[in-house]
Amino acid sequence: MLRFNKIHKTFNKNSDNPLHLYDNLNVQIDPGEFVSIIGANGSGKSTLFNILCGQILADQGDVVFDGEQFNKKKVYERFKKISRVYQDPVAGTSPSLTILENLSLAFDKGKLMNLKRGVHKEKVSDFKALLKTLDLGLEEKMHVKVGQLSGGQRQALSLLMALMNNPKVLLLDEHTAALDPKSSETIMKLTDKMVADREITTLMVTHNLQHALDYGTRLIMFHEGRIIFDVKGTDKKQLTRDDLISLFMEYNDFFVEIV
Repeated sequence: MLRFNKIHKTFNKNSDNPLHLYDNLNVQIDPGEFVSIIGANGSGKSTLFNILCGQILADQGDVVFDGEQFNKKKVYERFKKISRVYQDPVAGTSPSLTILENLSLAFDKGKLMNLKRGVHKEKVSDFKALLKTLDLGLEEKMHVKVGQLSGGQRQALSLLMALMNNPKVLLLDEHTAALDPKSSETIMKLTDKMVADREITTLMVTHNLQHALDYGTRLIMFHEGRIIFDVKGTDKKQLTRDDLISLFMEYNDFFVEIV
């Protein structure tokens, strides 16, 4: 179980315009939940991820994961249990390295390293089997540099690498936003399958309302650091895109959906 307890966060504290984002925010994520998180820019979606990962510190409050105070752990300790896929397909991979080299780095995540370690030639067949599950032909491009792949291929590889060491929580930070519509749908179908197969607890920030409706077991909407809508199960399945647009319009002066 993952809990954010009484989280407070203010940005620009010493300026003339401090931003009080979170004021006693409480969120509980149950094991195996796939939560879609929506909201306008600046509403607090990605800040939640950054606090969980330790890249931003909360002013007050606790993050509790598997019964431990996660906010007391160092960043590298947190990433032993968490994997994050970013909006930029380049962010999760090393473009100057080959697919094989990238997979070797992901395989070594969290392990003790020494100068003799590098490309795992003995793992090539296993890596090819993993790549084949993506159904993108990447298993035939093991020695191609990742920078030469399309955005969709790179993001699929990032997703695969994020799951290689069986993290307990997967964070998807607008991971389809930089892709064309066709690639975006391909990555979402891959995401859904990989999450379901592994039964991994997943939080997905997205601006695509259709993706928020079609995928996941729960939907949360943020507004100015507050959760204004939280729905799951049958209630989520009955939601429509128009319902979400109406909710956005109720809390925002304008609405632009990124698709």
